[in-house]
Amino acid sequence: MKQKTKKQHFFLVSIILCLTSLNSCKEEKVDYQNNECKAQPAFIKSIGFNPASSAFSTSENRKMGLWLLQFNTNGDTSNGGRKIYQHPSWKSAGWLGPIQIDSRGNCFVGPIPVINLIDNPPAKQNIVYKVDATSGIMNQFVALPIAENISPTNPYGIVGFAYLCESNILYTSTVQGSTRDKENGFIYAIETSTGKIIDKLASVDALGLGISYIEGKRKLYFGSARTPDVFSIIIDKDGKFKGNPSLEISISGLGPRGDDKARKIRFDKNGNMLVYAVEFNYNLTAPTEKQETLYSFSWNEEEKKWAYNK
Repeated sequence: MKQKTKKQHFFLVSIILCLTSLNSCKEEKVDYQNNECKAQPAFIKSIGFNPASSAFSTSENRKMGLWLLQFNTNGDTSNGGRKIYQHPSWKSAGWLGPIQIDSRGNCFVGPIPVINLIDNPPAKQNIVYKVDATSGIMNQFVALPIAENISPTNPYGIVGFAYLCESNILYTSTVQGSTRDKENGFIYAIETSTGKIIDKLASVDALGLGISYIEGKRKLYFGSARTPDVFSIIIDKDGKFKGNPSLEISISGLGPRGDDKARKIRFDKNGNMLVYAVEFNYNLTAPTEKQETLYSFSWNEEEKKWAYNK
């Protein structure tokens, strides 16, 4: 009798494992979760702010860095009826854009160029910063790999965040190094406890990121920075990518401009996908010119696809 090759032996072992454990032969099915677990940073109370009516902002007019806002200030009309605060460290990275809070109350922010590159040089656009939930101090969290060739026509780096509650994974999208002709961006999966990059999706220019549980699948959704399309990719329980991206929806022809790009993707308590979209062409635009439009989609159980809520 001929001796079995290693390849044949591996194949037979795989069949036996499948027969003895049916779950190992099936595609992973996950229970629905709303993926809402962000916690209020502990330091907010220590500076006299009410956590229930406070929020972080990076879009204050003519105000660089991160800001903490408190609304409902009992009739105080100064600062537009808001109480505002900024720790000195919150403007050390220049202008900031995306914000993500984790389940411990830590706040992650990414730099973004505004008007010019004086305060945000391209070489520092791939750094994720973390505001500690206890101290409120902002420090560098992780420096993502810098693109080999940074195009002068594309000043952007980090443009989007999403957080997977199950595994405490921070997804970060960057378009640094991309050109008009080539998509050189990445989506990184980062452990929030260590700052370690555990996986990456290459050659993808993504803006907004969001996570949902649809049809027993855990998915990361991302809006293309080049087209009015939203894609998804399956992620496993550890937060790593599985398979290839799939097209989910297109907002082409919708809204006032017809070619918006998905800047932010969220899912409400009813499972609807909310796409906040803007005009994006890789060039610097004044904050006052960034008009945002909201698009809503519902999951159609019969057709197994997203339907636009007109």
